[in-house]
Amino acid sequence: MIAATLGMMFCTLALSAQYTVTDGRETPLLALDDTPNRLQVYLVHGVENVSISHASTPGLRWYRYKAKALESETLEASQEGAVSILRGIEDGYGYFVEEPGTLPRYIWIIDYAKHTFSIQNLRVADNDNPCDELWLEGTAEMPTLAYYTPNGLMRELPRSFDITYNTLEYGEESKRFSPKIITRTIVGNPFNTPLTPPLCDTEITLKGDLFAQHFNVEKTAATDAYQAVAVSARLDTVSTSFAASNIYGNGSGESAPVDIHFEAIANEPVTAFYKWTITHRRDGMQNIILSYTGRSMDYTFRDEGVFVATLEAGDRAGKCSITDSVTIEIGTPYLSAPNTFSPGSSPGVNDEFRITYKSLVDFKGWIFNRWGTEMFHWTDPAAGWDGKKDGKYAPPGVYFYVIEAKGSDGKNHSLKGHINIIRPKNAQDNRIE
Repeated sequence: MIAATLGMMFCTLALSAQYTVTDGRETPLLALDDTPNRLQVYLVHGVENVSISHASTPGLRWYRYKAKALESETLEASQEGAVSILRGIEDGYGYFVEEPGTLPRYIWIIDYAKHTFSIQNLRVADNDNPCDELWLEGTAEMPTLAYYTPNGLMRELPRSFDITYNTLEYGEESKRFSPKIITRTIVGNPFNTPLTPPLCDTEITLKGDLFAQHFNVEKTAATDAYQAVAVSARLDTVSTSFAASNIYGNGSGESAPVDIHFEAIANEPVTAFYKWTITHRRDGMQNIILSYTGRSMDYTFRDEGVFVATLEAGDRAGKCSITDSVTIEIGTPYLSAPNTFSPGSSPGVNDEFRITYKSLVDFKGWIFNRWGTEMFHWTDPAAGWDGKKDGKYAPPGVYFYVIEAKGSDGKNHSLKGHINIIRPKNAQDNRIE
């Protein structure tokens, strides 16, 4: 029974049909549809030819209100066929019809021609944080676009503006800054919203408001050329060291010595100053080991520990700066040697005598036969002995190696031992007899 009664009430209190707002010159703009208050706000450009129409029904009556629907006044409308048309529309009023058994909908009319926006002397405002924020200012006329809900609440229809300027954007793949145009839509007062500062010199254009754009009366203002101060910089590194296959793979850190090229990528010419600092952290101590001024630099890391390379970049006016850093870890020394290899027997498989190492910054190695004859000498730990002397394979048997090295920890590391050459008797190749 209750459900049936509610259903009847819903049918009897159905919403009134939609209105049609027309103008003989311009197309009215539906600027806001306030569904909870059953209110639509329309902008027109001049009210001379504006009319509101509604499907005619028995008992239909027109009203308008200035601030509250309960304080409305009755209006006379004309009948054209099955349509009731209201003329003589004025700016700043709410209009509605009442029909028996329906809830009214409301139309609020704003004559935009009486509330146009204008601005002179658009400029970039001084502020305390130009590196992170940019503010606009100027002399503006911005009348309030006010409307009233049927229950008497005054509200404002916000204006919107497009702000456009040039900047630069960093590409992760290209590793460079490229031109970019920023267009940002600001709702409300354009002087009350901070912008992201541009990374290049540019003028800043403001267009608006966007209601005016609908009526083809949009205003445009531009600042003088703005000299950018905001800095954006990236630290890029390239290791120029050869990565040997016999470097010890366990443990953390790179194997010294490591040659690294450091490059600053920034929004030039706004960024005009670069300072590099390399700090060494080891055994709880932190020391600055390098300070350098320049856009790029090269450095060889030879010592064990953690290094932090920091780039500080600043603008040409000395107002803004930014830092970026990278951590480089150099691992502890490691040295070991195999005890057998088989040169000439299985190409590509255990056919060289090679040590396994890490972070050896100085190196010398020798291999001798059982009579003390030197068979091989090398100074690069990445190199190895192919089992030959004077172009011929050494015979199978026991040989002896002596290695002297200095590690990234500053200590001397030595290794001595023997190595067995294993070769089948039927191997057909040149060898030392």
